[in-house]
Amino acid sequence: MQGLLRPVCCAGKGAFRTWSVQAPCRLARMPAQSHLLGRRTFSQGLTPEGLPQRITNKDLDAWAKDVRGHAYSRASVEPYTISPVRHFGQGAELPGWSAHFLSTSGLKTSGVPNQDSYSFTTLQCGWILCIACDGHGEHGEIIAERVSRVLPLIFSAYVASQGAEEALRQAFMVAQTDLERSFGPMQVYSGATVIMCCMRDNADAIWCAHVGDSRLVMGDLETGQPVYCSTEHKAHDAEEYKRLEAAGAHVIQKRYDDGEVVSRIFIPKTGVPGLAMSRSMGDGCLKRYGVTAEPDIFDITDSWQSCTSPGVIMGSDGLWDTVSPEEAVSTLSARYRSKRDVKAGLENLTRRSQRRWIEAEGDYCDDVTVAFVAPEAGQQEAGVGSKGVLLLSGGACIFLVIEHNRNRS
Repeated sequence: MQGLLRPVCCAGKGAFRTWSVQAPCRLARMPAQSHLLGRRTFSQGLTPEGLPQRITNKDLDAWAKDVRGHAYSRASVEPYTISPVRHFGQGAELPGWSAHFLSTSGLKTSGVPNQDSYSFTTLQCGWILCIACDGHGEHGEIIAERVSRVLPLIFSAYVASQGAEEALRQAFMVAQTDLERSFGPMQVYSGATVIMCCMRDNADAIWCAHVGDSRLVMGDLETGQPVYCSTEHKAHDAEEYKRLEAAGAHVIQKRYDDGEVVSRIFIPKTGVPGLAMSRSMGDGCLKRYGVTAEPDIFDITDSWQSCTSPGVIMGSDGLWDTVSPEEAVSTLSARYRSKRDVKAGLENLTRRSQRRWIEAEGDYCDDVTVAFVAPEAGQQEAGVGSKGVLLLSGGACIFLVIEHNRNRS
C-alpha cells in the first residue's frame, strides 16, 4: 500500500509519481490490553451494549470460535510469498459457494512485511463477511490485521437492531475508536484504507462503503464491461479539500503534463506524514486535520440488478495502479463465460500486476491481495446465494457481506 511515502502511479499511463518524505521515528511496541469478555460466548448474538470498551485478542478469538467460520491472514515477509491463514470453525469454507483468497507480499525494503490482510467470516445469523485490508505506515500490517478482525465483530453487534447500512457506518467509527484505545501509539502514523460491500442474499439491497483510495468496480461478467466504479477519497477533490482546509491541514497538489493530479496531506509546518488519501482508518496524527474515518455509503442495487451476471472487483493501488477496471473485468469475465478456472485468473492478475510494478519501478512492487467468491457450478439456478460473482482484490481494505438463504419469519 502506498498511503505513506511510497511511489504513486496511474494504470495505463506508466507514470509513477514519487514523493520522498521522512517520517519521525516511533516506538514500536504492542499495546497493553485488558480482557473484558472473560468466558462470554456469542451463541445468542452480540449487541452494541455488549461490546467491551477495549477489545482484546482473546475477545476476538472467543467471538471467532462462536461464529460458523472465521479465517484471517497473517503478514508474510519474503518477497512474493503468500500470507499464511489462521482458521476457526469451518474457516473460509462456504457450502454452495466457491471462495478463493490470495494475498502476496511485494518487493520492498528488506524486512518490510506484507501490509495487506484479509478475513472471511460466516456468522451464526447467516451473514457472510469478507474483508481485505491494505495498511500503510510503519505499523501498517498491524493496523490492517486488527481492522480485518474487528470489523466483522462490530458489524455483527449492530446489524440485527440497526440494519446493514447503519451497521456498516458504525463498524467504521467504532473500529477507529478501537484503534485509538488499543493501538494508540501505533495508529498515530499508520493506517489502512477500506472498501466495503453489503449484500442481501436475494440481491434486493446492495450497499458499498469506503474510506481512502480503494475502489469498487462492478461489472457484468456476461459482457465483460464495467457498469459502476466508486470514486477515491483524494485531497484534490473539491469537497474533500474543503473539509481538510477548514480543519487546518497542509495539502500539496501537483498536476502533471498528462493530466494526472497527485496530492499529499501534511501536519502544518512539519513535512509529515504526506498521506495520499483524505479518509482512512488510523492515521491518528491527521484526524484533527480533517482526515476522517467516516465512510461514504452508497446504494448500488440498481447497478447490480442491471447486470445479467454481476460481479464486483474491489482493490487499491496494489492492483489498480497497474491493472485498469476494464482489464480486470474483461479478464475474469472471459474465464467465467468459458467455465475455466477463475482462481487461475486471480493468480494471473496478481502476477501481471507484479510484473508491471517491476517493469516500471525496477526495485519496488506493492503487496497484492485477491479474493474471489461465487456460487458453485449449478448452485445459482438452485437458488444458493445471490446471482453473480464477487472478486475482492489488490491491496485494499475490503468488506463484503452476503446473507445466506434461510427461512424468514
